[in-house]
Order: sequence, then C-alpha cells, then structure tokens
Amino acid sequence: MSDSTFLGKWRRKCAKHLLSAPNFVVFSYLDFLDSVFCVIYKHLDLLFEGKASPCYCTTKKIDINGQLSDDNEISETLQYGKRKKLKELVVLLRFVEDLLNKSKGFEAIYSSKNRKNGDFYRVGNRWSDCGCDSCISWMKTDDPKLHVEVNKASSQESKKIKEYQMYAVDILGHGKCPKPRDNLYTLKEHVEWIEKSLIREYKLNSFHVVAHSMGCIIGLALAAKHSTSLKSITLVAPPYFTSKEGVETRAMKWLTPKRLWPPTAFIWSIMVWYEHLSRCVCLLVCRNHRFWEALIKRLTSSRDVNFMIMDLTKHTHHSGWHTTHNVLYRGVKEMDKNLETLMKLKKRVHVIVGSRDKTIPPDSRHNIKTKFPDVELLNIPNAGHRSIILTRETDFAHNLFHIWENTASHHHHHAHTEG
Repeated sequence: MSDSTFLGKWRRKCAKHLLSAPNFVVFSYLDFLDSVFCVIYKHLDLLFEGKASPCYCTTKKIDINGQLSDDNEISETLQYGKRKKLKELVVLLRFVEDLLNKSKGFEAIYSSKNRKNGDFYRVGNRWSDCGCDSCISWMKTDDPKLHVEVNKASSQESKKIKEYQMYAVDILGHGKCPKPRDNLYTLKEHVEWIEKSLIREYKLNSFHVVAHSMGCIIGLALAAKHSTSLKSITLVAPPYFTSKEGVETRAMKWLTPKRLWPPTAFIWSIMVWYEHLSRCVCLLVCRNHRFWEALIKRLTSSRDVNFMIMDLTKHTHHSGWHTTHNVLYRGVKEMDKNLETLMKLKKRVHVIVGSRDKTIPPDSRHNIKTKFPDVELLNIPNAGHRSIILTRETDFAHNLFHIWENTASHHHHHAHTEG
C-alpha cells in the first residue's frame, strides 16, 4: 500500500471519529429532551383535550387507543431505540401515565353514513394542529375523500395525437386531504383511500401508475392489488431495499441517518427519530403554515408560493410521523412481494433512476434489475432524487408518453397474435 493511500484512509478515519463525537453528544441530549417532552405533551393533551394521547415511549406496540397491538402493518422503527431511555425518566413516564389513565376524557367522534365496518373519526383537530378552513374542510362532509387534481395531457409520440386523462392525488394526511386522528396511516390504509377516492370515484377500469420516491411503495401496493386493471407502472427514484431481516431499521438508518450536517439532514433526523421533538417542529411549522406562507410571499415579493414548499407544511404530526414509519420504512418490506406479483402476471414495470441520486441506496438499481430482470430500467445522467423530474419536466413527460405508447402497442400485439 502506498503512503498516499494510507494517509488518505487515515485522514478519512480521523474525520469520521471527530464527527462522531459531537453526533453522540447532541443526539444523546436529544434522547433526554424527547423523554422530557413526552411528559410535557401528556400534561398538555390532558389539559386541552381531556385525554392524554398514546405514544411509542413504551417497549410494547400500542394502537391508536393506547391498547396493546400486534398489527403487522405497524413498523418496528416506531419503537427502535426506545429501550435506551434513561431509567429515571422511564419510571417518571410510567408514573405520569398511571395518573393520566385515571382521568376520563371526553372524546367526540362522528360516523360517516356512507362508510362500512363502523369506521369512526374524531371530530376536531388536536390543539397542536392547524385549524384553518383548508386543513379541516374534510370534516364538513359525511364521506371525505382524498384531494385529486384532474387534467388532460396530449401526446404525439406516434403519428396521431393521443389524449390521456391525468389524475394527481395527495396522499392521506397530507396537503388538502383528510387527516383523521384515529388512523395509523399504514400502507394498507393509504391504498384503501386511493381506491375509494380515485378508482371507485372515477370508475377507472384500466390505468397506468406513476409514482416518485415514497409514493413508489404505495403505487406498487396499489398496482399489485389491482393488477387486472393495470396497464403499466413507472417507478421514479424508488427507495428499494432487498427484503431481508431487519430491512425496516436498515432503511431508516440509510434514508434518514442521525446527522448534524447539512441542516436539512439534521431536521429530518429530529422528525423521524424523535416522536415528541418532531411534534414540537410541527407545532411551530405546520400549525402556523399560513404565517410562513405569508412571510415567504412578502420576502420574495411573489403572489404564489411553490406548492411543494407549502405542501410540506400541510400535515399533522400524527399523519406525518406514522406515514413515514408505516409506509416508508415498513413498506420497503412489501416491495419485493408486490413486484413478484406484477412480474408473474407479465405486467410492464419501468424504473427511472438518476445517476446522482444520493437519497436511495447506490446499489438499489443494480439489486432491482438483478432480482427482477424483466423490469425496464432507465438511468438518467446527472439527475438527482428531485431533479430527475423537477428540472426536466418536458423530457420526463416524453419518457412517460413513450412508455404508455409502447405499452398500448404491446397489448395490441398480444391481442392480435392470440386472436
């Protein structure tokens, strides 16, 4: 080994150790702080709502009503590392919980006339959530649905112009969609709401699915469940992990590691590793999204704020926390199974990835192609996780039209040869 190679490795190792020390100190303090806010929020919830909301600070799985749960839809990452809490604080938490459990709070609920199986939702938002018209409008209807934007797009990929009906849907608990409190925002629940709000509402008997990032997990589950209606599915920058033991925790550590730098990574660390500190962030940002929107408009002298910036703030802590864990981390375990279903049925699966995407694992494109050779992989040079769409909208549209046109001719060819 040359001296320069040795020195290079030595420098990298030293830098890693130097960075790990402040990481350990800061996140150890945040562990402590999260436990403190667990107690604070229990008192505040009891004061403002008459009942303390259940949390994941215990070492056992609980459901939304605070009862023990063995629901396989719930991610193991919700309680990852909770055993490391300081002993004195754990004792304090149990003491406070015992006190709060003795109080009988009033819980208002309504039942939708059009819903089956007696599903209920709590009326009203939590005291720490935004109560503006946009955020609670879904409560004013007996049969709430997801927010869907409908538009038309035309393609001239072939000799004739072809029109496509486009549906863009906000996922449950985000944007202008319903944000029910009595919901764990599991992958199954997200799929059911899309079925209700999109497939059944618009009577879609055949469709293409296009999804990006975490949406790929939901899109795959939807496609596998409605494989007979599926024409094709396009997965853009999918967070693919080979399904093995402990894949949920592995996905959490890779996608959102505990990092101090850059600042955005540090904020995401707080949002996904700390249940109560992330609620503090939502209390400051999401509850006051109208203020931040007005401030951004004033600072930028713009009449409209980019929808992506504003939609990031339009969720509740409960919906954001559970969707991240129960869809993103728990959902990666389901991707192999759903891909296998589509492959067996000879469905067209397209995967588009960016060569500079540092969000998803670097070996994900190789792993998905190795395990599923029939997947059609398109690698976009110099594209990142977001820029794979946002900086190349026209090219991306051409990619989609090309996929859809080829799928149509593929189905037509098969129909002709079988006839």
